[in-house]
Amino acid sequence: MASLNKVFLLGNLTREPDLRGFPNGQSVCDLRVAVSRRFTSNGQEQEETCFVDVVVWGKAAGNCRQYLSKGSQVMVEGRLQLDTWEDRNGGGQRSRLRVVAENIQFMSRRRDENQSGYPQDGGYAQPGAGQGGYASAPAPQAAPPRRAADAPPMPAPDFPGDNGGAPEDDIPF
Repeated sequence: MASLNKVFLLGNLTREPDLRGFPNGQSVCDLRVAVSRRFTSNGQEQEETCFVDVVVWGKAAGNCRQYLSKGSQVMVEGRLQLDTWEDRNGGGQRSRLRVVAENIQFMSRRRDENQSGYPQDGGYAQPGAGQGGYASAPAPQAAPPRRAADAPPMPAPDFPGDNGGAPEDDIPF
């Protein structure tokens, strides 16, 4: 039997991104996203908000910490993950459902950015490097604009029944 585990969310962060690092150099960032739904019930406009925990791994985790802040709008593509564990205080079995981000898009700019679109502090804290365990990463450099002459030529589309520019009435549909 087939199965599918895919989630798409578009919402706003309810708190600052929480970036942590592991001794092996791996980074993880925890986000909390508020997703709202508007609907009409009994002739009245209503709004329902769902709060979703999202976990981001690797380089994307550092980018989340660098470019996102509370209130930022994000689009998350990911999968659901159910974590279960025994409560330390003997409270029985605990569980939580969260989204593991596979792709994340930043839909709004950070409030403390300058005109270049990069944070004014020039970087973000990365665990495990330099004095005090943090290093400042340089801001990414923009690629030079491409000219049309630099682009490779596009091949002509190959449609069924295409005989190199015949009249439109030769198209088989």
